[in-house]
Amino acid sequence: MNISALHGGDIISASEQFGIALDQWIDLSTGLNPDAYPSANVPDFVFRQLPYLQPDFLAASASYYGSGNFIPLIGSQMLIQNLPHCVDKHPVLLPEVGYCEHRKSWLNASFELRSYPAFDLAKAIKAIDTAISEQPQQHLVVINPNNPSGLLIDAEQLLRWAGKLASGCYLIVDEAFIDVEPGQSVLAHDWPANVLVLRSFGKFFGLAGIRIGFAFCTGQLRQRIQRQLGLWMINGPAQYLAGKAMSDKVWQDTARVQIERAATVTQQLFLPLIKRIQSIIPAAGETGGLAQSEPLCAANWQVHQSLFSSYKMPMPIGLQVQQHFARSGILLRVIELPVAGAVDTECLLRIGILPTDNSSFQKRVLDCINSCSLKVGSALQ
Repeated sequence: MNISALHGGDIISASEQFGIALDQWIDLSTGLNPDAYPSANVPDFVFRQLPYLQPDFLAASASYYGSGNFIPLIGSQMLIQNLPHCVDKHPVLLPEVGYCEHRKSWLNASFELRSYPAFDLAKAIKAIDTAISEQPQQHLVVINPNNPSGLLIDAEQLLRWAGKLASGCYLIVDEAFIDVEPGQSVLAHDWPANVLVLRSFGKFFGLAGIRIGFAFCTGQLRQRIQRQLGLWMINGPAQYLAGKAMSDKVWQDTARVQIERAATVTQQLFLPLIKRIQSIIPAAGETGGLAQSEPLCAANWQVHQSLFSSYKMPMPIGLQVQQHFARSGILLRVIELPVAGAVDTECLLRIGILPTDNSSFQKRVLDCINSCSLKVGSALQ
């Protein structure tokens, strides 16, 4: 069995493959806050009325994000798929590794794609600087922080690049994981008309199922996007619940503290396994694949964002770890990495965070880690 092709959070498919009931899974394959905003007590009237955009929802959104220049969406994924139809057909500069739906959407629309490094900040900045200097007539896509590489680029730097792009070209910033540190957002600054910022509601608030996202943009791009959208984009219950969550500053402040604590606990829990994996990874130069890329003992072989951690390793090890945990009803994510000229394939093992108050989940994960630690080495033997 191989669950590497599953999208993060696809517990239904994992349940079918491994014969484990849906309610028995611990899902660490996503970057969702496991301590979600409480969703009880949604009033009946929001189910009965047609879901026109409600003033309370719009006001709460503008207050939370610090800007009223937005278009509400049925999740940011919807616009990722439609964005190529809203901009002129110039080349697109994207990270080598990142949320794959971006690359897929541009490819499906037959745009010319170019790439920049996704793990090393200095290399990424230098590559983007050079690319824009040589050819300002292109769109730039930045996933900030990058999912799954964790790379975070300063907002001032992003806006400097926006100022260097040619007319009709856009800086597109996907800030799906920025909510834990909102001061890092482009929206905290003055941003020009050639900037589009995507925000995802569900990850920080832990309510991915209600499917809400936002596109922050102005001018011609805003008009083009609105023409792509239909009426009643956000259903009534989703508007009510999201508006309530975005107005609840006490919950937000508490959630940020809880997320940081949960991230620390989860990283410490997995540390023995990660050390074991690192100890069996061949040194750079010992295998064809690893010799062609950065040594896995380098500082950026593991990255940590508040809602997930990613660890670079050979694909056989990542798959063995993923399979071992899945047999115990714990879903991790394996993401294949492109390595030019490599003989062996590398991957990222991405791990979300555990709930802060669930000791039984922590025990299950720890038991699985302990039973896995003596078996990982067989992947390379």
